[in-house]
Amino acid sequence: MDTQKHLPFHLHTGQFVRSPPNSSIIGVIGEGVILPCHVVADNIPLGFSVQWIFHEESQKITVSRYDGKNKKEEQDESYQGRTEFFPSEFRDGNMSLHLKNVRSSDKGLYTCVVSFSDTYHSALIDLQVAAKGSVPSILLKSHMKQGIGLSCHAAGWFPEPEVIWLDGQGRVRKELSTTKITVMPAGLYSVVTSMNLKLGSDMEVSCRIVNNLLKTTSDSRVLISDIFFPSISKWLIIFLVILCLSMVLISAIFCKLRTKSKLKKRFGRLKAELDFWEARSHTVPITVNPDCRVLELQVPGAPDVESNVSEHTGWNSPSTVPVLVGKEGFAAGKHYWEVEVDHQQDWVLGVVREKGEQEEEGPLPAEDYWALHRSQGEIFSSKGDGRTEKLQMSHSVIGVLLDLEEGQVNFYEAEQMSIMELQLMENPCESRLILKDCKPMERTHAGAGGKWKEEGVTEQNGFELFRRPEAL
Repeated sequence: MDTQKHLPFHLHTGQFVRSPPNSSIIGVIGEGVILPCHVVADNIPLGFSVQWIFHEESQKITVSRYDGKNKKEEQDESYQGRTEFFPSEFRDGNMSLHLKNVRSSDKGLYTCVVSFSDTYHSALIDLQVAAKGSVPSILLKSHMKQGIGLSCHAAGWFPEPEVIWLDGQGRVRKELSTTKITVMPAGLYSVVTSMNLKLGSDMEVSCRIVNNLLKTTSDSRVLISDIFFPSISKWLIIFLVILCLSMVLISAIFCKLRTKSKLKKRFGRLKAELDFWEARSHTVPITVNPDCRVLELQVPGAPDVESNVSEHTGWNSPSTVPVLVGKEGFAAGKHYWEVEVDHQQDWVLGVVREKGEQEEEGPLPAEDYWALHRSQGEIFSSKGDGRTEKLQMSHSVIGVLLDLEEGQVNFYEAEQMSIMELQLMENPCESRLILKDCKPMERTHAGAGGKWKEEGVTEQNGFELFRRPEAL
């Protein structure tokens, strides 16, 4: 006979055992539950007995039994200390059993059997057990380009719970999910579910655990930040486009300026070469006067030997330097000549102002000549105003242009065809080319090509040429 088909009411000779209309009782695991059973009778004798029987799959277990004659209660070992009757209410027909500390194994059918006066009465109770476990926790499982992997974990639920993923509006999410449910040692359930949240979907995620028996739920909610889905805004794209265009424009301008600079440099070089050839077109022959002249020439001081400093300590006071002077003089126009100086240790090369016979006696002061001179391995510029400046030069042929039209003296690096020094003449006048020094040497002069060669001495008014082939 199927015990689940027993009626909730049983009647014998005017008495019956009454159970609730709904004979299914829910007990919460870990708490207590009362299995109800009431006897409706006019008089219940003292010699009654009541027992509760648990129907397992293969056997019946007497959970607890009470004998009214002996007033003794007996319990099964598996229920020891977990059951008790209500003795004070027996006379009122209350035969209910208090089951303490409900376990998941307590789930099943229980029969209440009451007997007295050689009759027995029974009622069937279905005990359902349930447990509300822990609050679910949502974890970030993995971060991928296509989305974010989320997992939800909860434990201690009974019976097997239902898991639902929800969006911000409480609707069931459309993403596919996988759920794994395992039984814990105490018979409770642990659930782990996971899903992949894709880019562009609702970033508010809720994990809900549902106990349909208790009709209760437990939720956890997270809001995924946009930082997990880095995106490029339209303003950033516009900025990058503008930046790229600006870089292209700057590069184009730079290339143009660089090209322009190169052209300008090349143009300047061509102009310098044209100026040089124009100056060279005024080449004149120069003869050297064997009579020497004396210049007041300022040279750098000697190095400091004690301090081992190779630089010059300053300028010495002007000293007299004997020089050779060109015989020819020039009072107007442009006149050019060249001198080789590569083998000369110390030399002076330039133009001296023409003076009268009375003024020629004595040294020529610095304001009366415009020259370059080499001393102690370095080259200096001696201007007509008495100033002396240091120059850098490593070439062996120097060209000199006396330009009386513009009132200036130009010195050229002939091999490089470029100007190296320009000296202005405040009061252009008749002048001659000069050469250092006045020691015995071969007589030379600048020929038609501007080079030196032996030739007789002729005399003209104008500038004198001077050169000195030996050291001071």
